[in-house]
Amino acid sequence: MSEPKWNFEGEPPFEPRTEAGINLCAYFDAMPDAKLRAYDPATGDEQLMAWDDNFTTDGHLFLPCCESEEVEVDMYRRYIAACIAYRNRVRGTLMVEA
Repeated sequence: MSEPKWNFEGEPPFEPRTEAGINLCAYFDAMPDAKLRAYDPATGDEQLMAWDDNFTTDGHLFLPCCESEEVEVDMYRRYIAACIAYRNRVRGTLMVEA
């Protein structure tokens, strides 16, 4: 089954967006829905970084094309929560491509 064409990046901003914020929205658009649904906000920071498996050893998300700021766990958590709310809102209206 293919993923719907998520467009969290195109959603109205829920906070002022920087280059990192825009790229983080695109990052979550590319995350499989099954993985995103497995996110547990109660997970500790180290477990979250292991779950995502794209954090560097210094605790920042490895996000290509982002030089303006580092994405730390707090920012990641704000954006993933907003992305989950977005997907919950639009999931039923998006068609899955064959």
